[in-house]
Amino acid sequence: MELKFYIASGIIESFVLGLASEAEVEELQHMRKLYPELDTEVEFVERRLERAAFDEPAMPPAEVRDRVLQKIRWEDGHAYADPASNYTFINIQPKDGSHITVHRWWKIFFIIFFIMSKIFLFLAIFYYLKYRMSQEKQQGDNLHPVKQEQIQTRMA
Repeated sequence: MELKFYIASGIIESFVLGLASEAEVEELQHMRKLYPELDTEVEFVERRLERAAFDEPAMPPAEVRDRVLQKIRWEDGHAYADPASNYTFINIQPKDGSHITVHRWWKIFFIIFFIMSKIFLFLAIFYYLKYRMSQEKQQGDNLHPVKQEQIQTRMA
């Protein structure tokens, strides 16, 4: 008799809906260990609530559907945007399907970047070679006085 009263108390429904407190959940888990029939009752309540949700769905108002479709609708490569939104829509889909266009300032920036990189590469190679030549000359000057001393000692 206690089990039927427990089932009728509504604790299983609140457990399935996630509305039960921690104490109620612990009590139900303890009762499920004692009475395996409660497992089938929990499954029955879950199926009953699932059927009720799918058989009698509450449809949202039509204006909600229109707002959602308006945000995802595409026409001529542009989306209908909410005027209160804080983002800018950038269409990267090409018009003729062959290439993507960019703003002319980006083109100028990339051209300048390319030219500057070539200039810096040339200067880096030039100054590296100049440094190497000066190092070789310095080593040659360091060896040259030693050779002069050797020549002078041989002559004497």
